[in-house]
Amino acid sequence: MYVHSNMARVLGQKAVDMCSDKLKWSWRAMIPMTENQHVAACQFEPAVGDVAGNLDTIEQTLVSLPSRVAVAVLPELCVTGYDLDVARDQATSIPGDLTDRLVPLAAEHDVTLIAGLPERDGEQLYNSLVVVDGDGVRDTYRKQHPWGDEADVFATGDGLTTVETRIGTVGLALCYDLNFPEVGLDYSREGCDVLAVSAAWRTSYATDWRLLLRARALDGPYYVVGSNHAGDQRGRDHAGLSLVADPSGTVLSEVSDGVGQAVVEAEQERVEKGRDRNPVRELRGWS
Repeated sequence: MYVHSNMARVLGQKAVDMCSDKLKWSWRAMIPMTENQHVAACQFEPAVGDVAGNLDTIEQTLVSLPSRVAVAVLPELCVTGYDLDVARDQATSIPGDLTDRLVPLAAEHDVTLIAGLPERDGEQLYNSLVVVDGDGVRDTYRKQHPWGDEADVFATGDGLTTVETRIGTVGLALCYDLNFPEVGLDYSREGCDVLAVSAAWRTSYATDWRLLLRARALDGPYYVVGSNHAGDQRGRDHAGLSLVADPSGTVLSEVSDGVGQAVVEAEQERVEKGRDRNPVRELRGWS
């Protein structure tokens, strides 16, 4: 009886997995694949507590992007600036006031925006990434691994978030999540083509930032898009170095410091070649 029960569970799980895969590919088929398959890692220094000013900066960033960009990744807590007291005061629900002001920007520029902001859900606060396009909020990711004093303010997220876009399946991560290989591997298991990492990464850890982005790309294998703050923000000196790495860990485009964007075409062929070259997903039974 135990063997039969166990087999039933295994067969049941396989059926669920097959159904899930079919649904994923069915949903993918609904996403129009156009020539606008570029992704941008956007870099700037938000002003702490100045939501209106930061939204203006985001709009200027979108204006400066090439029209072929389909997905733009923005830094951690970029809507309010990186300050924990300010995050407490300015956090809103999702959807809410902050996302309501991002949606028109995404619509005007025909882009999927991935942006960091503080989220309030009842009594809990979260350091979150929101995905918005012209139709509204697509999804939300809550940071799983708070850094330092963040744990005194933000609750811990408990799961992955993937979203289907014109550049493929995108997984979401925030800053210190990057230090945990299991987060990247979980997204690999989910079949992500791109991992979007939004951060407020300090200059004192700049070497780690670049190394970890490339390592997660190789772990996938998938594209990794890392968007970081640049400059000083209330005593925090941010590293910049926003970049896009391909599934072999090669950096294809990078911003050193100041305002800028790293823009790359997310080619499915390059993802497939990366997985042929480094077949870790196949050897783990994930493909």
